[in-house]
Amino acid sequence: MHTVLLVDDDVAVLEFLEKMLPWDEYGFRVAGVCTNGLEALDVCRMEGPPDLIVTDIGMPAMDGVTLIKEVKAISDRPRFVILSCHDDFRYAQKAVQLGVQDYMLKETMELEALTELLADVKAKIDADERLQNEMRTLHSRASRSKSMLKEQWLRDWLVSPISDNAAWLCQLRGFGLQSMLPSFIPVIGRLHEVNAAWKRYENEDTVKFIVENIAEELLGQESQVIFISVSSREFCLLFNCKKELKNSPYEQARTLARLVQQKLEQIAKLRYSMLIGELEVESAGMRKQLLHMLQATERFFYLREPQFVTMEEANKLTFNDEEPLAFYYDYAERINRAIVEASIDVPEAVEPFIQFVSIRKFEPQGVKRFVFKLVLDTMMKLKDTRHYTNEKVQRELEQIGNIGELRVWLIGFVREAVGLMEEIAKQSKKVEIVDAQKYVRQNLDRKISLEEVAAHLHLNPSYFSRLFKKETGQNFIEYVTRSKMEKARELLNGSDRTMELVAQQLGYENKSYFVKLFKEHYGMLPSKYV
Repeated sequence: MHTVLLVDDDVAVLEFLEKMLPWDEYGFRVAGVCTNGLEALDVCRMEGPPDLIVTDIGMPAMDGVTLIKEVKAISDRPRFVILSCHDDFRYAQKAVQLGVQDYMLKETMELEALTELLADVKAKIDADERLQNEMRTLHSRASRSKSMLKEQWLRDWLVSPISDNAAWLCQLRGFGLQSMLPSFIPVIGRLHEVNAAWKRYENEDTVKFIVENIAEELLGQESQVIFISVSSREFCLLFNCKKELKNSPYEQARTLARLVQQKLEQIAKLRYSMLIGELEVESAGMRKQLLHMLQATERFFYLREPQFVTMEEANKLTFNDEEPLAFYYDYAERINRAIVEASIDVPEAVEPFIQFVSIRKFEPQGVKRFVFKLVLDTMMKLKDTRHYTNEKVQRELEQIGNIGELRVWLIGFVREAVGLMEEIAKQSKKVEIVDAQKYVRQNLDRKISLEEVAAHLHLNPSYFSRLFKKETGQNFIEYVTRSKMEKARELLNGSDRTMELVAQQLGYENKSYFVKLFKEHYGMLPSKYV
């Protein structure tokens, strides 16, 4: 709703304007009434100018024309309607010279005429707003277009085999770099919590747009630095400088980069780790350094909090070349047990895996492959694909930026799986069947007999056998075998375990019998499945 300020030294006129005109019908709200121009000017300074000011011309303390001049010096926002007498014509002419187009003589001031004037002013304000919105949209599109051009140019330049220093500098000038000093210092900013940022702002393009706007506004007066988006999670700052002993360009670049880091967190709640490079003169050297820096930021995955890192410090961050899937059984089993035995604390079950990969420093993609396999195996066991499809899991894992985010995501998944397990349990009419299935899942590493489970449930073996068949549609031994074969496939998949070892881990003393059961269940030998 638009705001309006009424100004007149005649109280009767003010009451008539405030109470008789249908302000609400035309989208206006009377924000204040004043009896002279000075009082109205104070309101504008303290509360901000309204959308419309209706003012008399001749008033004590400050006349209407002076009020219009003073308010226009503060803001171009308000439109003005002047109320004048015949004797004020000379003042009215001055108001027109100030750009005021709407006026009315008090001698002819009637409700119908004022309502028509109000409708006309409302139409003009709406037209102005539409034009401003269109201009903002065009400006935003132009800004985004320039941003996309810079991003595409940087990508192309990083992979180009040609190093033309003059062309490189010319392109930077075209993107707004005003100074042309002999050297550059690069800084790469990498988003710390990718998943959280994309959830907060709905998509990655919005994050890029917000980051660039904050950085550009902050760096607007800095003629020696240029901002370029690299991707949805990284940006580059190039500081143009010259080597000096008195004023270290490295410290200047570091100070400004830290300011960008702080402002992004303060304004947008986006936390970035920053990697500052070394002084470089030639474009070929800068290309090589930037490529190395972008690779180095991948190592920020194991940083618990955003940091400001030098290249010397980044080079000390290394990854372990081992494949995390080689340890799949050890850690997946703990997490699976938390799902089966809902009484186990979920964070407590997940933490050993997080600590393990944090200490070993596996490559992030390898860790995500481990989690991807864990999720798919779990969903297969639960026979549920509604909540986690392959594409959804891959997308969400790709969005995870650090080990802390992975921990939160994995805890959330395990908790959902526990809930699904409880739903499945509720679907059975007999609690004895649920307890029997849970007992089997907890003891797949040894031989399980019908008599043993019946005794555990305090049931007659014959009764338990008939009950299990009736409730599940399969006999108990078939269920045990199927559960063990599913576990065998999980143990064999992507591992170097021998068939002998897998057979032992599932309680089969005879390897040949295990192989026979596996082939009957899956139609292939275990050796073909590895």
